[in-house]
Amino acid sequence: MRQQFALVFLAVLGVPALAGEAPAPIRALDYFVGGWTCQGVFPASGRTIASRMRYDSDLQGRAVLKHHEDTSPPANYRAVEAWGYDAGAKRYNATILDSSGSARRFTSDGWQHDVLAWTASADLQPPQRFVYRRMDARHYRVDWEIARDGSHYTVGDTLTCTRD
Repeated sequence: MRQQFALVFLAVLGVPALAGEAPAPIRALDYFVGGWTCQGVFPASGRTIASRMRYDSDLQGRAVLKHHEDTSPPANYRAVEAWGYDAGAKRYNATILDSSGSARRFTSDGWQHDVLAWTASADLQPPQRFVYRRMDARHYRVDWEIARDGSHYTVGDTLTCTRD
């Protein structure tokens, strides 16, 4: 079932056929593979949040699947993400399916030093992005940022994650 689910994302991500070795750029995301426990906050309200993240290499190393599950009340957000590398476009693609029924598409140029930024496709309004900051081998922070005015990003929520 998991492989069938992952195959659905192939066309969206632009992942090449499953022949030969995995493209080298996707290996840059191996940092995330494994389980993570996250704690954070919604800065506007000060309300805290806790989540679990699980990243798995899939499709013979050609994609990373991420499962995100909020664990603090009301714990109603869940998402499955598929990350891949499009060699033709020379960029990373991601699709996020979440418990609200939305499907959002993002692109990234990859790691810039210790920052990995996923920017939403232009059709997603208001604009949003996820900014991952690698703190060390066991910790990262992810900020979900939104530009409610269309151009100035503010942090909607932030999580600091520790490798299990």
